[in-house]
Amino acid sequence: MRKMIMAVVTAAAITAVLPLAQGTALAEPLPSDCHSGIYYQKYKTWASCNKGAGYVRAVAKCPTGTTYGPWVVVSSGIAGQSVATCSGNRNATGHSYQIKKY
Repeated sequence: MRKMIMAVVTAAAITAVLPLAQGTALAEPLPSDCHSGIYYQKYKTWASCNKGAGYVRAVAKCPTGTTYGPWVVVSSGIAGQSVATCSGNRNATGHSYQIKKY
C-alpha cells in the first residue's frame, strides 16, 4: 500500500511540474535586434542578433543562387554571428538573415 501511495504522489508531482517546464521554454522570446550586411570581402555576408533566444543564420544572394551560413546560437546578451559565402568568391548581390527558436 505504501508503494502505491508513493507512486501516486510521484505521478501527481510530475504532472504538476511538467506543464511549467514546457511553458518556460515557450515563453523565450525569438531572436530580435537582428542585423545583416556584406563584409568588405564582397563575397561574404554576415548576420547576428543581440536579443532573445534561438538561432540566426546569414543568407547570401549570389549570382549563382542563394547560400546559407550555419545556424548560430543567440542567447540573452550573447550575440553570435553567422557567415555565408558565395562560391568562387563571386560578389554577393544581397544579404538577409533567418531566425528560429530553440
